[in-house]
Amino acid sequence: MSQSFTIERVVAGGWGLSRSESIVTFIRGGLPGEVVTVTPDEWHPDYQFATLDEVLVASPHRVQAPCSVYEDCGGCQFQHARYEAQLQYKQDVLEEAFSRIGRIEQAIFNDPVPSPFPYEYRRRVRFRVFQQHGTFHLGFVRERSHSPVRGAGCLLVAKPMGQVIEYVEGRLAGLRKLPAFLSHVEIRSSDAFGTHLILCTVPRASQDQARELLALFEGIPTVVGCVLTASSVTASHKRRVRRVVLGEPHLFERFQDMIIRISDRSFMQANWAIYSMIFQTLADWVNVRERQTRVLELYAGVGCVGLGLAKNGALVTEVEENPYAVADAKLAASQNHIGRFRIRAAKAEDFLATVAADEYDVVVLDPPRTGLSRRGIESLERIRTPRLFYLSCDASSLARDLNRLCATLYRVRRVQAFDMFPQTAHIETLVELVRV
Repeated sequence: MSQSFTIERVVAGGWGLSRSESIVTFIRGGLPGEVVTVTPDEWHPDYQFATLDEVLVASPHRVQAPCSVYEDCGGCQFQHARYEAQLQYKQDVLEEAFSRIGRIEQAIFNDPVPSPFPYEYRRRVRFRVFQQHGTFHLGFVRERSHSPVRGAGCLLVAKPMGQVIEYVEGRLAGLRKLPAFLSHVEIRSSDAFGTHLILCTVPRASQDQARELLALFEGIPTVVGCVLTASSVTASHKRRVRRVVLGEPHLFERFQDMIIRISDRSFMQANWAIYSMIFQTLADWVNVRERQTRVLELYAGVGCVGLGLAKNGALVTEVEENPYAVADAKLAASQNHIGRFRIRAAKAEDFLATVAADEYDVVVLDPPRTGLSRRGIESLERIRTPRLFYLSCDASSLARDLNRLCATLYRVRRVQAFDMFPQTAHIETLVELVRV
């Protein structure tokens, strides 16, 4: 039975929130100020999730979503809102997390930096492979379910990559059976050089099956390589990984006039344009005034940020756990003739345990979505670096960590959000902390 609700605000995850005396309702697709009818579909003692049925009073920021599968696909949350409004909703969620979770009341929030491309910005996309009516498709899954949704025409994908996706799905669609069970296909794109990499994931495959599967994608224009990874657990509970490469297992990208190799086993940013803008802001904030500024970067990936700061004159130490990303960073330092730079293959917490107090002037960190560990925060408190620059993709874990760091030693100086993923509820945030 449909019920009428008024949307109060947008909360984390892009849900519209409505309160009544007895329960909080989270409504997908609702915008602040709207009156809507919904059908509850998941109930909990203090809250419920609901499906929007009809908009009775619409927000002036509501638009028609251009994607034909938007209502079903779980990838986007904001296509029904004007882009300018999306930025404000995300900023509101960020500030609410700082206040409610972080207990941080005094901080300078700059206006969010929009993506140069609200659509067609993704340079990396991972598809689930599924079979429907006897035909293989590339797709995603419905929100909070495992049901597949066709996604080959995703509007977030850059146009050159879209052409590669069409080739891949076309070749899969012509088959009734695959050489091995193909669970996922990831496609990466180099913005600078127009080349592409195809990554296939299977639970298991023999050498012959792997090569036969990769051969399906030979000859696709602009594709420089295909990599298949099969990962399975043996009877003795050991993980066995098979990797088969056809062509080149990496792409090259341009970053701040540097050429960076990104291997298939290294992390690659999805919105390269925004990532470059994040670095420029960070470099301006760090403001290397002299060649002796000592910078420690944790969770460094392929090293773009640290390499850029070293090129500007800083003395940089990077730390990255992934050995393949470390190799990419070392190659970039060599090929771009960047000195005053070193990178260590280690867990961030392990390396921090070896750092002396005041050994560095600046720490830059970009941890995973889960944020920092307790051990990592304790080490940061011990070494007492004058300035921290924290880059995060999750407002909640960021606010939690800032609450701990600001309890005794630091204060938040300024906050800058970047819209790394337009049309979604995700926001990238750079925070400067200074020692009190």
